[in-house]
Amino acid sequence: MQLVDVYRARIVDVSPESLVIETTGTEDKIDSLVEVLRPYGVIEMARTGRVAMARGIVAARRIAPRRASTSASEINGDVSSCSV
Repeated sequence: MQLVDVYRARIVDVSPESLVIETTGTEDKIDSLVEVLRPYGVIEMARTGRVAMARGIVAARRIAPRRASTSASEINGDVSSCSV
């Protein structure tokens, strides 16, 4: 837990066998934290990469429900309502 504090990370869950840690920063900082924690056993790690988040209140954009038969040619370049 002290190592996590040194890297200004945050412990978001504690159990008798594990800790869940959240951290942000440069790739080098995160790589360094992982290497320091490796001797204790890293069970799983997820890296999201860069994320942009809006601050303040942002009006929600309504998306029309998709039709099951929508083809790629009908989308006309707008893929905001599509899933993969």
